[in-house]
Formats: sequence, structure tokens, C-alpha cells
Amino acid sequence: MNWLQLIERRVSVRQYEPDVDEATLAQVRKICEHAKSYNSSALKYFLLPGSEVHRRQKSIGPIGRVLAPWYIAAVAAGDSEALFNLGYSSQRVILELTALDLGTCWLGALFDREALGDSLGLGKGHAVRALIAWGRGRKVPGTVDKQSRRLPSEKIAFFAGDRDTRYPWRTVLEAVRWAPSAINRQPWRLWFGAGAVHLFSKPGRLARSFAPIDMGIALCHLELACKQLAIPGSIAQTEHPQRKGWEYWVSYIFD
Repeated sequence: MNWLQLIERRVSVRQYEPDVDEATLAQVRKICEHAKSYNSSALKYFLLPGSEVHRRQKSIGPIGRVLAPWYIAAVAAGDSEALFNLGYSSQRVILELTALDLGTCWLGALFDREALGDSLGLGKGHAVRALIAWGRGRKVPGTVDKQSRRLPSEKIAFFAGDRDTRYPWRTVLEAVRWAPSAINRQPWRLWFGAGAVHLFSKPGRLARSFAPIDMGIALCHLELACKQLAIPGSIAQTEHPQRKGWEYWVSYIFD
């Protein structure tokens, strides 16, 4: 699977064809059952038909509902580690759906979380933290090029003078730049150093509660890009540089 191509192809799809065939549904169910996690936090996926979700969706002014034939409900605890894992795992699921030529859209809000949780019989402390709308996307004319809505490289990356120059770090950076985020805030920041790529976030007042999910998504893209480019290494927390206004999350440490 060419992860870099899938990262570039993925866009948020907000309009869908009404049906999904049984074979595709079975493929998506299998992807969810075998989803890779980052840590040991409990994470469970439920496939929900549109009829179960549409009546529990909300809209605010011009921000309308995303009506899809199917949804993936991502259920987890509400702590930072669990949400980070949810973002990491769910973005990989989304990329695998992209490989099936399916459209997807993250939904972190604008749905009745409590009602969905009650319908699924969830235990205390666990809730539907995000929905992923999915199906066969409709082609909509005039779709905005997502490149024009991304922060420039110099805003999100720092290249240290002693960085390892053997690998195509600009390609890795672009893979992270393509990542989706709540209200397109793009909180991730990258420090390319001698022994690792360090992943940070720049905290902000808007969509702050979604930051762990956004950072899990960014880590998914960072790791997949490094693996695709045969950059040997692994994900772990380690000693890292300090930068004012940046919050450290994790690193891709070179072998």
C-alpha cells in the first residue's frame, strides 16, 4: 500500500451516494476489526447506518450536517492518551478506506454524543468521541484545493543544523501538512534533528479539546511517511529540544 499517495488523495467528503454494497461493508468491518493502535488505551469501533445517526446530528448556522450512508463510531475514554490513540488509529482506518476509493469525513462534534452512547450501551467513562462519515463520495464541482488551506512549511517545521541529511525530510513534512484537523487548525509542529523527528503542538484557544486527536492523526502521517521512505526508526518519547509555545508529544527516533 502506498501510504504517501493515499495521504495525498484523501480529502474530506461531505456528499455521498445513498448506498454501499455488502462486499464493501464487509471490507470496512474487517479494517475496523484489525485497526492498529498506538498504545494500550481501549478503543472500539462500531459501524452505524445513516438511519441511526442522521436523527442525532446537529447543525450550527451555515455548518450543515454530513449525511452519509454509513458511519464509524470511535468509542474511547476521554483522557489525552486515549484520544491520541483514537486519532492515530482512526486516521489509518481512513487511509485504508481511501484505498478502497471510499470518501470519508471526520466529525468531532455536531452530534448527540449521549444519545449515541445510550443506543450502543456504553459503559461509564466511555463515549463516542468521534464519528467518521463514509461511503461513495459524490463529485462536487468547485471543490477547494486542500493545498491552498494548509499552513506554509516554515510555519510548522524547524530544521536543525545538525539534522540527518540522508533522507527526504521535505516529503515527510508534506505528509504531515496534509493531515486533517479540527476546524483546520493544524496544531502540529515538527523539529527535524540529528537523532529524531520530534512532534510538538502549538496550543490554541480554539478546538483545544480536540488537540490529542489531531496530534494522533499527525503521528499517523509522520510514521507512515517514514516507513514508506524506508527511514529506519521507531516511535517513542525521548529527550527533546525546548521551544517556547510548543508542547511536546512524541518522536520518531532513528535506528
